[in-house]
Amino acid sequence: MSQSIILPVSYIQIAIRELSNKGITAEQILEGTELSVHSLQEDDYISLDQFISVILNTRKLSNNPAIGLLLGSILHPSTHGSVGWAAINSPTLSDAINIFQRYSQVRTPFILYTILTQGDQYIIRLTLTDNLKAAHTIFIEAMLMLLQHIIEFILGRPMTEASLYMNSYTPSYVDSYRQYFHCPIHFNSGHLEIHLPLSWKDTPNPNADKHIYQIALEQCQEAHHQLQRNVNISTEIYDYLSANLSHSPTLKHTAMHFGITPRTLIRRLKDQHTSFQKIKDDVYAFQASSYLRRSTITIDTLSVIFGYSDPANFRRSFKRWFGISPQEYREQQTEILKKH
Repeated sequence: MSQSIILPVSYIQIAIRELSNKGITAEQILEGTELSVHSLQEDDYISLDQFISVILNTRKLSNNPAIGLLLGSILHPSTHGSVGWAAINSPTLSDAINIFQRYSQVRTPFILYTILTQGDQYIIRLTLTDNLKAAHTIFIEAMLMLLQHIIEFILGRPMTEASLYMNSYTPSYVDSYRQYFHCPIHFNSGHLEIHLPLSWKDTPNPNADKHIYQIALEQCQEAHHQLQRNVNISTEIYDYLSANLSHSPTLKHTAMHFGITPRTLIRRLKDQHTSFQKIKDDVYAFQASSYLRRSTITIDTLSVIFGYSDPANFRRSFKRWFGISPQEYREQQTEILKKH
């Protein structure tokens, strides 16, 4: 499972709201996730493992095997942020589906959408790219409900001529499928797909707002770009610290520079199996060793360059990085150069 995958907290907040109506507390839903009500208010994203834990808690506490269908039925497209807004304001049905194909990484980074045309069928195929463990079915059911919602929103009527193909066994709660979905359902299929009549592909969206669509589309593009930055955030922090050695940026200042909270920065780096201090040590160790090898700058001057007010603190840090003092390192490197 990819450890860098993150998801919006909005999905979890909706589950909490729904179960709170049944007397189940947020603390119960978040048990074992290292999340709190406060952290959900402060952060925009959670990790995939946390998401899975919450989903499994939700199923257990609700005692409802069809909880995925229930949650999906109450998810308005706007819950999916700019992706949802762009979809329901797309010019045509195919434009709406293409939004999910192009920007699924923004909201559901472990689902790949493939659009196919076979004969008179317009097919939407969903493929999971990560292991969601026991939460697999719940999430898939919720996403299928979302797609049905958007398709019917544009059609203006139930999608009775469509067909849903599930690549799973017939569940014990199959009657719930017939209740929630408005088309024939086939289990034990080779792929997870929604089949639509090809004639629906270019159905115009009477509810489309060109202005909202353009804004939402730009937000999708920006979110996708930001997601790519988040995936490589450890590299960007390394570069940022390297360019600001003398200022010795703190965790707080670095988080502000990237427009996120310190808590979010800590979590994202943890997802990449590193930490702010580890990156900072790597930057300072590399730069300090480079200065000592290639220049005659004094140790005291180096300590100033690296933002240390006391040279003794710089010497202690250097010894922690390399096991020897800066002076010993310089002498060692000088001897190596003489031999070559």
